[in-house]
Amino acid sequence: MAFLAGLVTAGWLAGVVFLLFSVGCGLYVLSEWVEEHPRITRRLLWYTVWAVDVVLVLMAVDGLSIWRILVSLCTNHIYATNLEGFPLVNLGGAKFLSSCALAISNHFLWFFYFIQRLSFPFSQVCSFMFFCVWLVPLALFVSLVPIDTALPSAQTSERGKTRQNMFKTLFSRFAKADSEQQQPLHVE
Repeated sequence: MAFLAGLVTAGWLAGVVFLLFSVGCGLYVLSEWVEEHPRITRRLLWYTVWAVDVVLVLMAVDGLSIWRILVSLCTNHIYATNLEGFPLVNLGGAKFLSSCALAISNHFLWFFYFIQRLSFPFSQVCSFMFFCVWLVPLALFVSLVPIDTALPSAQTSERGKTRQNMFKTLFSRFAKADSEQQQPLHVE
């Protein structure tokens, strides 16, 4: 019986690893598409913000907290301010930093709301959290392109603004750090 329990645990671990790898590959492919089609992406993000707003208003009809819905509506439109300079974003700018802070606070606002009301089924809570709380910030994260001069490791150069997707930038920085760690040291 212990062998079967170990096999089940190993199967679950392998499944989680493959799932995470698949999600990472999917995000990478999605970020490539976003980088090639910025106009379509910007339009889709606007439609997503408005669609989430419609869903939130419909949730008010279902009896969810009105003030939390108003906070979420305001948060969505603060996310939308990042689309003004789309796809470039200043990672140190007030718009981006306030969007990050509001994403975290909006998550916890709804999390504590659903913790206090256990009458909602888990599947409904997960669906609400994905579509109404996480969809817009995750879509913006995958699609925004950082300005190289806004990155902490940016060097002063005359290149100006270069475009590279945020997800690709993070991925390339992790890959670069990993390759630097694997290089042997030469002792003289």
